[in-house]
Amino acid sequence: MDVIIEGHINQDETMADIVASVVALKQCQAPILRVNANDSNLQGRLLFSPGGYIVGGKINVSGETGWDAVRKLLSVTEGNYAILDPARKSTAELNQALWVQVDKVLQSLPNLPEDGGDFVDKQPQRSQESAVRPKTGQTDLAPIMAAVGTPKDVETVDASIPTKIENEDRLTVESKAPSRKYNQGRWRIVRFCLQVSFGIAMASLIMWQSDNIWSFWWHQIWVKVLALFGLKP
Repeated sequence: MDVIIEGHINQDETMADIVASVVALKQCQAPILRVNANDSNLQGRLLFSPGGYIVGGKINVSGETGWDAVRKLLSVTEGNYAILDPARKSTAELNQALWVQVDKVLQSLPNLPEDGGDFVDKQPQRSQESAVRPKTGQTDLAPIMAAVGTPKDVETVDASIPTKIENEDRLTVESKAPSRKYNQGRWRIVRFCLQVSFGIAMASLIMWQSDNIWSFWWHQIWVKVLALFGLKP
């Protein structure tokens, strides 16, 4: 994962400031906040979603997840942090669909209650970009490919596709038409017979003209040997 921002958690840069920075990010749709505490072995990550939500968290050592993990990680007052961009890596292990509203959390930091029910949005206005499948800046080809795969005589109704695939003219050929009588196996037999016939013809030619061919090459060799000694045949 790429590190976007990293720093220290202290009085000058509190956890509230860090969370607000994560929500303000525009270049990453599903950033991850990695937190390490100085006074303990508490380490973990929080997953954020577009719209100002925390959708889950996990503590590395204990494996604790859910609101308890979110509350403990956000309660760290001394340590270090890093804001990560997951890019194409899976974030499923961090997504518990908590939909905790960051605005409400910021008002209660650092004293968060053990019950996080008051911070959960029951009907969140979720954006089209999923926290499990973050936006990577690439064009989503799924609806386009789905439209291409459908029969061409069915009109496309997907609003995300800017163009409409026109109907195509189809030509139906009868089963007895010459264009549909091609037999690949028969062609292979014919090709093999032609190759064998050509080979036999070449062999016969060489055997019939063997004397002439041998005389020609022997004469050429004998001329070159005499030429080495400066003699003429």
